[in-house]
Amino acid sequence: MHSSFVLTSLLPFLSSANLLPLESRQSALNPFSLIAGRSGSPIHLSAINANGESFWIGKNTASYCPTEEVTDCPAGIYTELLAGDGGASMYAEVPGGQIVYVLPTGALSFTLAHAEGQPEENNGTTTGFAFTPGTANALGVFRFSGLGSTGFLACPAKNGTTPWQIFAKIEGIKDINVPGGNVSACLGFIAFAASGGELGTENDGLPGAWQYE
Repeated sequence: MHSSFVLTSLLPFLSSANLLPLESRQSALNPFSLIAGRSGSPIHLSAINANGESFWIGKNTASYCPTEEVTDCPAGIYTELLAGDGGASMYAEVPGGQIVYVLPTGALSFTLAHAEGQPEENNGTTTGFAFTPGTANALGVFRFSGLGSTGFLACPAKNGTTPWQIFAKIEGIKDINVPGGNVSACLGFIAFAASGGELGTENDGLPGAWQYE
């Protein structure tokens, strides 16, 4: 999802402001994409994309398709998630799925394919996520309340602008943990969740990628 789509198609909504088998994920939960909401800031209405096992504003979605084995992979240009029962995952086709979790540093992260034990190995937190679906007049909201989190932060690169890495707003984030080396430069924001026809895709209910990278 690109910011241009968000600006033209989603602005009216902003005025109001664990892993499952693939078949279950398709039928039981609604996929959504994340959009940062912070009026008057450089991140407002920006898409949040998966890239390098982390989430970013200003980086494209990174995905992979094993073309030698799979002939009909999704386009892989949109970052889509699922959330339910306190957990969250990437909406990907890869067997076993990809878990969304938060590192002790606060970094919002996701597992590599076939690496279900990665959160535990990294002392990550996989619970505390919640998704409130949108309505006819408002976008949904994605939240994380684990580790005492009070929201999300977007932390800029060393030049003070893009890209911005996404963190949970927890106590104890150090300058060394953020890409620009300065926690005070991070911006708090609301993680709006666009689903269904708001996604700008064909809305066919299928995963956004074979796997995210």
